[in-house]
Amino acid sequence: MADDWFRSPLWTETARTDFESRLARARARNRAQYLRIKGLALADAGEIVAARALWQRVLTDKGEFAHLESAGALEHLGDSYAREDPIRAEHYYRRLLDEHPSLNGTTAMQHVKLAELLIRRRQAGDLQEAADLLTHWAGEGRVPFPGAHFRWNVAMMSLAEATGDRPTARDAARRALDLAGSGPVFSRHKDVGVVRADRHTMKKLRRIAN
Repeated sequence: MADDWFRSPLWTETARTDFESRLARARARNRAQYLRIKGLALADAGEIVAARALWQRVLTDKGEFAHLESAGALEHLGDSYAREDPIRAEHYYRRLLDEHPSLNGTTAMQHVKLAELLIRRRQAGDLQEAADLLTHWAGEGRVPFPGAHFRWNVAMMSLAEATGDRPTARDAARRALDLAGSGPVFSRHKDVGVVRADRHTMKKLRRIAN
């Protein structure tokens, strides 16, 4: 459909030409949004390099609403590098927290995501900063979804393991398991906010909970 041109996962030479042509004709205030959404479609299709390039363009866009879209673009960039290049992911998450402290236009999970990186790295000061980030999210976060609280508890469990706090690790694991068994938040949107965890994570949770 014509209205979905910026949601297409295609990125052939013809598709790129068509996208750029439509983007040039679009209202300037909407271009950053189209770039960000197109990047998501490409990332889902495995075109991660192209997706990152579009998200970078969001960050330099001068449109009326580009600043709002840049928050999401920074999160997408951080997420895309979290496993492949944690240092670069950390850069984008920190930039997001600095430039968009309200976290509007994001999942509002950046404190948890950054904490996860620091827990895995475990350099001097990392674990304390991770603890501060997780505490901040617990106190300030207003995310109602079980999936978000599940992720926080898994991060808290990992932090407690790293610091040798076995009781806290056990309690966090038990809370995460309880959340994993919760149902959908919205009856009409059953996939929104639900817990998604791989077999390895669930096995580890059960082991630590017991």
